[in-house]
Amino acid sequence: MARDGQKGREEHQPYHHGDLRVALLAAALQLIDEHGVKSFSLKDAAKMAGVSTAAPYRHFADKEAVIRAILVEGYELFNESLAEAYAKGKSPQGRITELGVAYVRFAEQHPAHFRVMFGLAGSAGDQPLDAEPTGFLLLVEGVEALLPGASGEQHRDLVVACWSVVHGFAMLLIDGALEATMGMPDAEKQLRRTLGVMISGTENAGH
Repeated sequence: MARDGQKGREEHQPYHHGDLRVALLAAALQLIDEHGVKSFSLKDAAKMAGVSTAAPYRHFADKEAVIRAILVEGYELFNESLAEAYAKGKSPQGRITELGVAYVRFAEQHPAHFRVMFGLAGSAGDQPLDAEPTGFLLLVEGVEALLPGASGEQHRDLVVACWSVVHGFAMLLIDGALEATMGMPDAEKQLRRTLGVMISGTENAGH
């Protein structure tokens, strides 16, 4: 009975946290990074944030609401980083390469966001309208500039090839597979070489 009484007091303790929403999102991201999207709970996030299990419901209706908030935040950060990278490119090939490097760098720096964003990609109906992947549109623009005389099908083929390479590279990197199997000392340098070979081959085939 004493334990139940203590639990009751903890559940109804006054809230004194500075920024509950930010703290809960940070806790959720850490839990997702450690255990995966499906394994974290609001209860665990509340415990990590140092608040009662009832406190999260001040900002989030349920676990799905937390996931949605992470999804939106992730796309905002992702689109911003890809737009900055695209602007750095001095040529169509350079812009595509910088997009690819930024894509992988984002995955490395924000693995939990990345897993949520692309782990839920199949649920298109659940994706908020303000979380559109505008970075993808930059890739399409870059490919069209690289191969101005190519057909729509050729553009699509290169877009799919570039996306597949950088996404696969990103997943291998954050899962530790590149280091474990290749002992790769400089992942970015390797990615730039890989994209360079692929894009150059496409350019040659288009002429």
